[in-house]
Amino acid sequence: MIDIADRPEIAPELRLVPHAFRRTFGRPAQGVWYAPGVLNLLGGALKVPAKWGAIVAGDQRDDGRLELVSVNRPTERALLPSDEVPAWAAPVAGMSGGATLMCSVDLPRGSGLSAGEALRTAVALALRDLSNTPFAHDERRIRSPQVDKCAVHRLLVVDTRVRRMEAQVERPYAWDGGDLGAALTAYHRAQDPDPEQDAVVRAAMAAGARGASMLVDPPGRPAVALVDADLVPAVKKAITKAVEVPPRYLTIVPGPFRTEALR
Repeated sequence: MIDIADRPEIAPELRLVPHAFRRTFGRPAQGVWYAPGVLNLLGGALKVPAKWGAIVAGDQRDDGRLELVSVNRPTERALLPSDEVPAWAAPVAGMSGGATLMCSVDLPRGSGLSAGEALRTAVALALRDLSNTPFAHDERRIRSPQVDKCAVHRLLVVDTRVRRMEAQVERPYAWDGGDLGAALTAYHRAQDPDPEQDAVVRAAMAAGARGASMLVDPPGRPAVALVDADLVPAVKKAITKAVEVPPRYLTIVPGPFRTEALR
């Protein structure tokens, strides 16, 4: 059987992680698993997947422990269960199972796309397949007709680069499935945003966004705006001008949720 790392029909980004696994451990991975980053809008009432996310590759081990290695931080390994877990592996600290996994997450924690959720999902998929145990995950994705209409618009995710350890309290918000832009703004006004998030929302709305709100993605203080495609450059410019630290931006076209598993 051809090693996954050498199969040309597989996307290059999916081959990269099993290649790193083989280089590190001297053997081929049994499989590779992908889960997208998730944009949690309106307090999680609506979950929008992104093309960026988490990829893990690895194999089963017979001692029941979960070994995790990061492509980006190869010296910061985790062997679970343990009381000492590196920060990058914290999202999976409570998980268990017999596997050795090489992990790659192409989103910074707190940037707005729930990198930790993507990593947990990818690891859970791997453990499910390697141990043949059931795994359930949240399937609340883009299903509302109102959101389907937004495919002609863009969701502009704004990573303010602000990171704070104190928890950000999120007040409950009920969405009736109506206009997403108006709902985002109403949700934001019902919360207690940090100053940086509020500045982003005000600048986006002034530049013509259809709606905007803070996002809860610890430890970050990100925000999101629903923007007509042709206004994205202008809204970015207005936001950058309104804040002290130049943000990082990700632009999302709403699409279907998908995970991948290759063995």
